[in-house]
Amino acid sequence: MKNNISFKNKEIVFLYKKLNKKYNVELIYSFVNDYQLYNKSIKIYTESTNEISSIDLRKLNIFSLNKKALKQITNYSEIDPISFKKKTGNKKFNSLDVKKITKVLKNRNTKNRKELMCLYAYIYNYYVNSNYNNYSLFLSSKLKYSENYIKNLTKELFISKYLTKNTQGVPGGLFSKKTLTVFNSQEFQQYL
Repeated sequence: MKNNISFKNKEIVFLYKKLNKKYNVELIYSFVNDYQLYNKSIKIYTESTNEISSIDLRKLNIFSLNKKALKQITNYSEIDPISFKKKTGNKKFNSLDVKKITKVLKNRNTKNRKELMCLYAYIYNYYVNSNYNNYSLFLSSKLKYSENYIKNLTKELFISKYLTKNTQGVPGGLFSKKTLTVFNSQEFQQYL
């Protein structure tokens, strides 16, 4: 895992070697805010003298490669947070305690709707990036809410602008200024 991840100028580079026995795929990530990464660029190259074939490129599933890379980067930040913070200069990425937030949501211990929506936005984003395809079913069992309620909460995240869509048709989104303000507030420090 660590061998695939490198750091350049506050960017994270994830390298897949010898995919389909031919290609190297380099995914470069940047921080869009203190809590989220986005894929800045993709580079596909070969070390052999063979031409890159469009048929072989179609076999590369960039969506799943991106999901796996994000999961590996998140795991790296959890396993070695001191090294990750030192190399990226970002102290807030993956700093909120997912278990604590899940427990609060599961026990329905939120003070107000704004706190509920911000906590749910973080959990939603965390698990959507963790390769769960049917996220509403997964979050339903994880948080002990009905699947319909999860779908309604997710819809409310975007309608009330707690999350903004970054790419049409792809689950997940970017934290809005409203959500980031709550994350950086003094009362939210209990979730670190």
